[in-house]
Amino acid sequence: MTAMSELEQLVHAKIPGPETGIEVRHTMCDICTPGPQCGVDAYIKDGVVIKVEGTAGFPTNNGALCTKGAANRQYIYRKDRIRTPMRRTGPRGSGKFESISWDEAVAAVAMGLNGVKARHGAEAVAFMTGYPKWYRPFLHRLAYSFGSPNYLTESSTCHRSEVMSWQLTYGSEMRPDVLGMPEVLVGWACNPLVSAYPMGRNYYQYKEKGGRVVIIDPRRTPTAVQCADLYIRPRVGTDGYLANTVARLIIENGWADMDFIQKHVHGFAAYRDMVMGYTVEEGVRITGVPEGEIRELAQLIGTAKTAIIQPSNGLSHHANGLPSHRAVICLNALTGNVNKPGTIVPTFETFADMAAGFRTREDEFVEERFPRNARPKIGSARFPLWSEMLPEAQGMDLVRQWEKGEPYPIRAIYAHGVNNRMYLESSRLLEMAADLDFVAATDLFWTDFCRYADIVMPACTSFERSEVKCYGGGFVNYTSPAIAPLYESLDDVEIMSRVASALALDDPLLCSGYDTCVKHMFRDVDVDLDAVKAGGVPLKIPCPKTPDYFSAPLDTPSGKIELYSERIAKYEHSHGLNPLPVFVDGYDSPENGELPMTLITGGRIPNAVHSRLHDVPWLRSLRPDPAADLNPEDAKRMEIGQGDEIYLTTRVGRIKVKANVSAISAPGEVNMYHGYSEANVNQIIPRDHLDPYSGFPGFKQVRCRVEKAEVRK
Repeated sequence: MTAMSELEQLVHAKIPGPETGIEVRHTMCDICTPGPQCGVDAYIKDGVVIKVEGTAGFPTNNGALCTKGAANRQYIYRKDRIRTPMRRTGPRGSGKFESISWDEAVAAVAMGLNGVKARHGAEAVAFMTGYPKWYRPFLHRLAYSFGSPNYLTESSTCHRSEVMSWQLTYGSEMRPDVLGMPEVLVGWACNPLVSAYPMGRNYYQYKEKGGRVVIIDPRRTPTAVQCADLYIRPRVGTDGYLANTVARLIIENGWADMDFIQKHVHGFAAYRDMVMGYTVEEGVRITGVPEGEIRELAQLIGTAKTAIIQPSNGLSHHANGLPSHRAVICLNALTGNVNKPGTIVPTFETFADMAAGFRTREDEFVEERFPRNARPKIGSARFPLWSEMLPEAQGMDLVRQWEKGEPYPIRAIYAHGVNNRMYLESSRLLEMAADLDFVAATDLFWTDFCRYADIVMPACTSFERSEVKCYGGGFVNYTSPAIAPLYESLDDVEIMSRVASALALDDPLLCSGYDTCVKHMFRDVDVDLDAVKAGGVPLKIPCPKTPDYFSAPLDTPSGKIELYSERIAKYEHSHGLNPLPVFVDGYDSPENGELPMTLITGGRIPNAVHSRLHDVPWLRSLRPDPAADLNPEDAKRMEIGQGDEIYLTTRVGRIKVKANVSAISAPGEVNMYHGYSEANVNQIIPRDHLDPYSGFPGFKQVRCRVEKAEVRK
């Protein structure tokens, strides 16, 4: 074997420099959008990414990368990248397409959408997006400029219910000031070590400084194992009862902050009367939490000088999700742990779902194009609270409206990054797409949904485009492309701008493209975006002083923190919504006792985000087979061993997966991760199993049956 030359050794080691032709360019990983979006150093040779590392000093990751971020190179160069604009030539779902030019694709999209608009009205077109969030203000504006109120996102299943809960109770979204060192930090259904790496890093720093962590979760998660000083394991879906029982104990023991309540809280008397109906004895029976742990939790929260009670999105993924989330966050107000270091503090979005400490004109950019004469958006009648509070349609009502045609028909979809696997009974969205007059899809890869489109357009990754991103502490980042767009792909906003022009919309700003629109939204911010872009790294900018939270009436009907929600009260008689955070059973139909176990879905694993990464070889190798976590007691009773094939059956379907015998699941509960194409667990989640307050899917409390699959001889 011939020895490598010195230059060959340098190239092999991927050492940047003029002699190797390797250059390091700064970009971002957008796999876990919108929050973490970590800085990435992309090593480029001959226009190809050959290596990735985390960017030292970056606000979120400071040089580190998780397993997902480390696999960016394989993600970018996946074999199923869409390479050119495509036009369908066979039946929808057949996968038969032909390559066309961009001009042809955009013209076809304009003809299809304008045709539906002429026949049925603009509202008959749904503008949809999946998990990517960097372009959302632009798609939102495109929908409104077209005349449709029907802008739908995957936030119909993620985060927005949590935001609603905060706004209903506190008037604004609140965040935990973990590094303000509360005496006790209660992570309620929180697993940041897997689902939100930067927050997980805060948990570690808090622990290192002597903080005390309580984790409340039906699953024994990595965060519970590695961070919890006290781990409490309620039965899935009973969090609301546990929170209200804790509230009663706090009030009975005189631990409630009555001075704070008198000054800043609305509805305490009604709330107190409600929680007095929650007994410790019933709490033990319903939640399965021992009496001693319930009382210890109440004492920890009630007697701490500062405390944070922090729920996560997972708490919202129940048919009783929003009331349960409200029950938990009310504990912060009950104990006066609001708006001071080491408690919950107000936050507000700056740009593209991120808070940075300053405001932009993003909301104005969208709202100024709102179609004033449009009909009510999808979900308005069924979920009026959602419709009132959020400027987007509730996507969980989309298929129902298509089926019924009421209050008006849905006949076209214009989509960016739509993933049907995130919809309950997922195949129904594909059946809908097969029936529509026109479907256009933009994506990176050939997804299930793309195969049902009339026109498919190729998007590029974050390594192939420019993007403005904001970070907490007043940081702004503006990337340049690390590599040229692969094949004939374009960035999503460029595609939208071309479509807007082809539609002949009276919106010159949107037609002008990303840079012009972003600068328009940032026109009041003291930052030179061109200078940020040229610098290649985040820039710290001066942030205006945030007004004190209590310096003016809060954005609630009473102007105070509302334990009794006046907004919800408007729908008490018409829709049965309770203005108090009462506990209700969140299970779906019992199916005559034939479904004795509880299926929990929606949890995250380190190597995947929904289904986006299951086809990345490095990441798929970490968990190659779809598997469900089954408690050892249940496995022994059913004579199921590690790796055995099992059926998960609900009232709407069945899938076959492998058993992972693990204590992560409690007895009587089985945990399944979604996103696998060969075993899509959301296909067997009933699509009527929804939270009546928010419309959110009840991912985590579905009755099921587990049985060992027959082995063919």
